[in-house]
Amino acid sequence: MSLEALEPRAQLLGDDAVRKARDEILNRNDPPPGVRVEAIDGGIVLTGKRLRRRLITDPELRNYAR
Repeated sequence: MSLEALEPRAQLLGDDAVRKARDEILNRNDPPPGVRVEAIDGGIVLTGKRLRRRLITDPELRNYAR
C-alpha cells in the first residue's frame, strides 16, 4: 500500500480529531469570566478584555482547552 493511498484516510482522521476538540471546547458551559468563545472556519476564537495577559497569568484560562 502506498503512502498516497493512506492520505485520504489520514486526512479524515485528522479532521475528525480537530472537530471533536473544537466541539468539546465550544460545548463547555463555563468559560472563564469575561471570555467569549465562538466558532469560526477552521477553529475557535476566544475574546475578552486583556486576554493576552490573562492567558499567561490566569491558571483557569491557561488550562481552559485541556
